[in-house]
Amino acid sequence: IVYFYFFVRQQDSQEFLRYLLQGLHEDVNRVQRKPSPIKIDEKAEEKMKERDRAKLSWERCLLYDNSSISDIFAGQLKSTLECCHCQYQSTTFDMFWDLSIPLPRSKSSTSVQECIQLFMSKEDLDGNEKPMCARCKQKRRCTKKFSIQKCPDILVLHLKRFSQARGRTKLSTHVDFPINNLKLDDLTDVMSESYEGPVPTYNLFGISNHSGSAYSGHYIAQCKHPFTNQWHEFNDSSVYSLSDKSRIISSNAYVLFYERNK
Repeated sequence: IVYFYFFVRQQDSQEFLRYLLQGLHEDVNRVQRKPSPIKIDEKAEEKMKERDRAKLSWERCLLYDNSSISDIFAGQLKSTLECCHCQYQSTTFDMFWDLSIPLPRSKSSTSVQECIQLFMSKEDLDGNEKPMCARCKQKRRCTKKFSIQKCPDILVLHLKRFSQARGRTKLSTHVDFPINNLKLDDLTDVMSESYEGPVPTYNLFGISNHSGSAYSGHYIAQCKHPFTNQWHEFNDSSVYSLSDKSRIISSNAYVLFYERNK
């Protein structure tokens, strides 16, 4: 970590978080010797119920990645491709450690719930992005949609403020987000149809804020004490108590950390 993040130039806190979690995960991975790649019988799996396929996919992931870190941060994302020509659907399941959610470009303010729904909304894949349809046996225009199949204990939401389109820019959109009881089941088409059990709610316990431009800036962390529930702000070596909850929600929010209600 010191080798990659020693230099003075600005680093991305979300990239650092991924690098840190991946490093910790590898150090404490319960899998000492990873098995050879597993040959998947796609035709046989197509006949299985979706929830059974999701469980099988999760079990395969744990054959390679199984640690106290993945126990806490890992969830499962369902991806559905639908051919616009024959309506054939292809479904895959993948482990995720955080969700990078887009901000609507046409608005000066939004909510984290709207950003989550935007991430989960259908996306058209056309032109050079056309995937191969397994039924048509050729590249077709398709729609792609994400949904949550398995919820993590710690839900990390990365607000995609930085864009590379037409040069590197930063979106200063104000994003409103709940401090308590973020409810995913209130959102349309976010949870997988085959999700089992009650949908959890989440409480905010940490924020990584970025102030500045796309090329320079400063990071400040805001965290809730696990025992006193008091919020504090960490600015380099300075620590301040946050008695005013309105200071927690700002247009500088970049990475949000939510804890699952037990």
